[in-house]
Amino acid sequence: MPTRKRTTLKQVAAHARVSPMTVSNFVNDRLHLLSDTMKERVEKSIKELNYRRNYGAHVLRTSQVWSIGLIIVDRADEFLSDGYTTQIVSGFSNHLNSRGYSTLLQGVKPEDFDRSNIIRNLQTDGIGVLLSGDRGMRRRQFDSICTLQQPMVLFLENFEGAAGEGHKLCAVKQDEFSGGAQLAQTVLNRLPEHVAILTSGLNEWAAVNRRIEGMYAGLRKGNSVKKIFTVPCGDTNHADVHQALEHHVRNEGVPDAMMCISDNVALSAISFLRSRCISVPEQTCVTGFNAFRLHEMCSPTITTMFSPAYEMGQAGAKALLDCLDSDSFEERLITYPGKLIQGESA
Repeated sequence: MPTRKRTTLKQVAAHARVSPMTVSNFVNDRLHLLSDTMKERVEKSIKELNYRRNYGAHVLRTSQVWSIGLIIVDRADEFLSDGYTTQIVSGFSNHLNSRGYSTLLQGVKPEDFDRSNIIRNLQTDGIGVLLSGDRGMRRRQFDSICTLQQPMVLFLENFEGAAGEGHKLCAVKQDEFSGGAQLAQTVLNRLPEHVAILTSGLNEWAAVNRRIEGMYAGLRKGNSVKKIFTVPCGDTNHADVHQALEHHVRNEGVPDAMMCISDNVALSAISFLRSRCISVPEQTCVTGFNAFRLHEMCSPTITTMFSPAYEMGQAGAKALLDCLDSDSFEERLITYPGKLIQGESA
């Protein structure tokens, strides 16, 4: 059977009785240039003629590939199981999709960064990136991306001045330090003497490290606090948290307060305390971080800090697309405040 020819933009224009430019404005999401009547006519003709944009021809004509890369540097194979990462990816990709762009997503381990396909075979119009590793490793990853000479959005940290003159860079992050300090103030209201900060065994995220710094700074303002311990909890899974707390309690006693780097860790901490018949918050108060709905599924509900990660993903995507239109970022640093969610656990 003969192959059916692709419907052209000019055919859609003729069918809708409008100019080819009107159809072009519609398919390229320049809807503010069209009246409601024009939009309805073009949309009706596109559906009836089953029109699909010829991306190959468009790329040759405009040098745009209509694709944005998103690199998640994470040592874990299940990198999308992290709530913060998932929220950022969702906000980022949903906004791009609404503007006619696709998202090229790749997870890569810190030590494999320079060998990743997205770095060696770049086929995108811009890049979003979430780095991990120690500070030196993250800086090397950042410098490597800068050599690609594409507009870049960096999530959750900011390398001031590192990109050099003229590089198109926007950093989108949360005020993690302030969030940690606010939670510490909530804990101090209970006049604790012994506080344990529960973290991962290998902290490779700038946001988490900044969060912990805020906790320490806030706790040091309290006259009641005599001992502050950092308790590494391996991969922060349920078993690792229980094991780390068993060791800590055996050697240092039961803390008056536990401050956790995430709500997942806080859930495991509350589970451990229950197994020891220690009441929360009467004997030991517990705080989490992020508020990605898990804090509502626990009894008692968890006092935590809301992280607007989905909105941050949207903001990063919007900033990239605006940069592609104007050839520069309007803002080079976008910082979101956290919001204290007062639960029953502290």
